[in-house]
Amino acid sequence: MKPLTLKLKQKITYRIDMSFLSDAYKYKSIKHFMSKKIIYGNQEFKVSELFSVTGNQLNNIVIKSAIPLMDNIGYKQQGIRMNVYGNIGYSFGKQMVSGSLVLHGNALDYAASGMKGGKIFIYGNAGDYFGAKPNAGNEGILDGFIYVKGNVGNDSFQRVRRGNIIIDGNIGNDACREMISGSILIKGSIGNSFGIDIKRGSIFIKDRKLTRDYTQSNDAEYNFIKFYLTQLKSILKKKIFLEKKKLKRYYGNKDKNNLSEIFLFTA
Repeated sequence: MKPLTLKLKQKITYRIDMSFLSDAYKYKSIKHFMSKKIIYGNQEFKVSELFSVTGNQLNNIVIKSAIPLMDNIGYKQQGIRMNVYGNIGYSFGKQMVSGSLVLHGNALDYAASGMKGGKIFIYGNAGDYFGAKPNAGNEGILDGFIYVKGNVGNDSFQRVRRGNIIIDGNIGNDACREMISGSILIKGSIGNSFGIDIKRGSIFIKDRKLTRDYTQSNDAEYNFIKFYLTQLKSILKKKIFLEKKKLKRYYGNKDKNNLSEIFLFTA
């Protein structure tokens, strides 16, 4: 068994909806999958007419030489492992339910919008509205695990209800607006207007400016943090913070409706 591998046969000029891949596992055979018709421009084409296709594992997919005109990769995906090589378009992993998505490149806006579960790894940068509310919905990420190696744009992670988010780089303005719960760890710098109307959640940071409206707690040792970082190391195959980093907890934001907590990693 080899992964189902797709690569465009020729240069394209119109955007292409790649959400058809999320249903690949439903097909009886590779032949049936390759005969599926998809819209490109204003015409219908078989998958085999637009892509060269090799392999036979319908729940293990590889996209080679991806381009930013490819949208909706991993849309509502369930139980599929997908690896993507190259820069891609909008809505990567939108409303994803389960499985894993690994991107070796950059993603445009609305990645992980309305994510419900599963794991997303982006070894590049992500655009604006990452983990935002989907159209006609009022919840952002409901659950799942996200890792971004690079930077994340503005207006990201709106109304996060649950999940674990790890950002190795920087995050833009207006992040975590109306966050309801969940955990987010940001190693880089944080833009303006972070956490407006936040309700709850655990925030792990190195950027000290977020702590100015909070009260520092005592120097008690937080055993669950060691467990948490060990779990992250197991998933990411690397340490997020070195052991020499000290940890300070802050709570009690001056906004009485804000019950979030901040863990500040210091030298």
